[in-house]
Amino acid sequence: MRSLGDAVLSGKRVILRLGLDLPLDDNGKILDDERLRIVLPTIHFLLNRNAKVIIIGHLGRPKGQTDPKLSLRPVYIQLSALLKKPVHFAPKLFSGDTKVAVEKLPEGAILGLENLRFDSGEDNNSRTFARKLANYGDIYVNDAFSVAHREAASTVAITEFLPSYPGLAIDKEINVLAGLLKNPAHPFVAIIGGVKIADKLPAITHIGRVADRVLVGGGVANTFMASQGMNIRESIYDKDYLDQATAIIKRSQQKIVLPVDFVWGDGKILDNGPETTEMFAKYLKGAQTIFWNGSLGHTEDPRYRKCSDTIAGLIAESPATTIIAGGNTIEIFSRLDLLDKVTFVSSGGGAALELLSGKVLPGIRALHS
Repeated sequence: MRSLGDAVLSGKRVILRLGLDLPLDDNGKILDDERLRIVLPTIHFLLNRNAKVIIIGHLGRPKGQTDPKLSLRPVYIQLSALLKKPVHFAPKLFSGDTKVAVEKLPEGAILGLENLRFDSGEDNNSRTFARKLANYGDIYVNDAFSVAHREAASTVAITEFLPSYPGLAIDKEINVLAGLLKNPAHPFVAIIGGVKIADKLPAITHIGRVADRVLVGGGVANTFMASQGMNIRESIYDKDYLDQATAIIKRSQQKIVLPVDFVWGDGKILDNGPETTEMFAKYLKGAQTIFWNGSLGHTEDPRYRKCSDTIAGLIAESPATTIIAGGNTIEIFSRLDLLDKVTFVSSGGGAALELLSGKVLPGIRALHS
């Protein structure tokens, strides 16, 4: 894979793919801009070398239809504030005005294109759509690790038409996460939570081979507990994965640690109880490496945040190498103002899990071609 440091950038039009899918409230206000902050070094790198930067990305799931509520304009306004530099906006992906804006873009300036998912060609990995995007640039840079596990026109097909490079953030993501599987400092404790067990089982299996303990919570833990015959009442779980969960526990050599008490609501497990929180804390206190993906309770409700918040506080104070991934996990640390206490914040929950499952991500593979 090429290094961005080897690219000749001065005067070049650089198409920069970023993770712009930021969480919004019901009024369209940005709730967290961490994904923008993560890529600031790459943007500065390009601007300092007199590149003409054309940013592309998506927001939400408009499914090929224009949706004003999912316009990227507010995201670029926030990026402009972070950069303390104008980010010009092209409200249409392909138009005469956008073509002129690209052609007239001066060195060291930034133009942001509208939501790529307003065109169905993006999610379909359309070569035609990718070629039209590529016509705007001389070089392509992908710094959107959060979508590296998706086969999209702006992450895969576009690399057929332009010299392609990884951004600084995506390069670091690969090195840090690969290091978790190759040579972590021990004891290595992984925490896996969230709801969807289908996304987590391969990662639990793969990480379990190198981790000393895998602490499991959230809906993922419910499926494991149901597989062991525990009464989880009306709690969410996935019956299609009970056999796989049983097999993983048998192979885990007692590495997998499940909750032992709970906070209930409407017959459902909505948080870990105090004994489980204390047990998880005990494992974390002696750890040298900690990885966390997925909340341990229904953290959208303040009543069910205690375990997650306590664990976040312990991680923030830990001298270990600490890595967190996934939107819900990042939101916990952001809400507690603890993000700067973590060694590394991964911008991609799903992408991080797939990489830690041993898979080659399509967006990364494309950069090698």
